[in-house]
Amino acid sequence: MLRRLLQRVLVASIRFGAAGLLVIVLVEIAFCVFGGSKAHVWDPDSWGGVPESLATRFLTWPELLRERVAASARVLALAVPAVWLVGYTWGILGARLRRYGGSRWLALPFSSFACVPGFWFVGLVAIYSYFHWQRPGFADDLVVERGPDLLAWWNAAVVAVPLVATGVAWQIRSVAFVLESEVSRPWVRGLHVAGADDEEIFYRRVVRLAAPCLAAISDRFLPVMMGGLIVVETAFHYPGTGSLLMDSLHAGSYPGIVLCTLVLALIVIAAACLRECLSNRTPLP
Repeated sequence: MLRRLLQRVLVASIRFGAAGLLVIVLVEIAFCVFGGSKAHVWDPDSWGGVPESLATRFLTWPELLRERVAASARVLALAVPAVWLVGYTWGILGARLRRYGGSRWLALPFSSFACVPGFWFVGLVAIYSYFHWQRPGFADDLVVERGPDLLAWWNAAVVAVPLVATGVAWQIRSVAFVLESEVSRPWVRGLHVAGADDEEIFYRRVVRLAAPCLAAISDRFLPVMMGGLIVVETAFHYPGTGSLLMDSLHAGSYPGIVLCTLVLALIVIAAACLRECLSNRTPLP
């Protein structure tokens, strides 16, 4: 067990190192080769302090990154459980209704909503909140100075809605595909011929046997969600890691670009490592 755990950690470290090297190469090519910049990303002298355009007060890079990561963590804390809950339940239901194309119909509303640009949803939220509360609803509008910061969770919930739509659409199709592949196996046809009930075959046999495969796709939506996090946070003016990455690109700040990209990559790689470690313990029925 310990040996297998160390192997997974080693693989995750190699993935993270490769991601960091790729980011440095891409930034160097983009800014120095195509942009004509004389400051190289691998040069420590080009890594200055936090520009004024990225922070309203004096902060070091660790302090700024800590604030932005905490803000993005609130969004992910709301979005990821919602994707698991809706994605798995609706994915199982879609596979159960496979004769009627259930997975496609159940994923259609979420896919359609995910295709709507985040800026459209910003406008809808702003209009609704203006007429309902007589103030704009953008995430950086108000700051709570006393009491529980419920506004921060409201802002995170608004940002999480488009991410949930994207992740749920992805997860429904993934779960349904795994179960539909399991249903097409020869032993299922044998149970049907033997006179077994269809619901009993699906829920007691197919879902149980497919449990390890279903656990193996629990993090497949995270890369898509990390990409959406960059777009949605920027659209909502939400002070998270994704918006810091875009602001750093506009400001030409190497530390912001590299650190934010590595944080997003670390989330995906750590989730994959955790899933691989836990999947080895998944008991077979």
